[in-house]
Amino acid sequence: MARDSSVTVPLCQDPCALDGMNPLQEFSNALTMCVSFGVCAWCWVCWPELRGTRTAAMSLALLIHLPFSCSYHLLLAQRELKDAIDCTPRRLDHTFIFLTSMVFTGALTSSILYTLVGFLLNAYFISRIWAKPEAGVIERMVNVGLAVFLCPGLNALARGDYRNLICGCLWFITGAAAMVQRLGGWGHSIMHVCLGGLTYHCLVSASELQKSEPPWTVNYW
Repeated sequence: MARDSSVTVPLCQDPCALDGMNPLQEFSNALTMCVSFGVCAWCWVCWPELRGTRTAAMSLALLIHLPFSCSYHLLLAQRELKDAIDCTPRRLDHTFIFLTSMVFTGALTSSILYTLVGFLLNAYFISRIWAKPEAGVIERMVNVGLAVFLCPGLNALARGDYRNLICGCLWFITGAAAMVQRLGGWGHSIMHVCLGGLTYHCLVSASELQKSEPPWTVNYW
């Protein structure tokens, strides 16, 4: 399979490695991907007040995404992929990130309009993954950032849930900074751990919406 022409890779970099990470770091990436769903399971078991249709939908979305992301990182760890970027496992991983964002966006609002906007935006992001030529690295990072934080985050802002918004923002920024800085190849795993903190505050925010409105309350605006 030919490498996407929109991606520029230094000649010295192994095309089988994502951002130069070694197999141990990729195994760590696969393991830390379980953190977000682990947070959901912990909350579901230990905090009955967080249980509800919205938090259940969010937990299920993370569970469905998990095998696609873990398998991608495990394939990278075993150097089974000829190209770490231009491959179907990576596209599937990112596709399910955006599908999960659709669920989170809908679970954190009672507005049909906002849910529809989030759905269409994430659908566009998915189309860019599979397009020829595909989105470049900067566009991909921006799209994932918008999907992971902005789509759900604006819901909390609109509802005045500032505590969960600010805490979630801090987790997101910390994770994004770790990934950008690489930190010797461990930044990606640290980002996955930080997403667990973001997930927790998304769950708490959704549970507060569950308590304030009968499930599944719908507002057109």
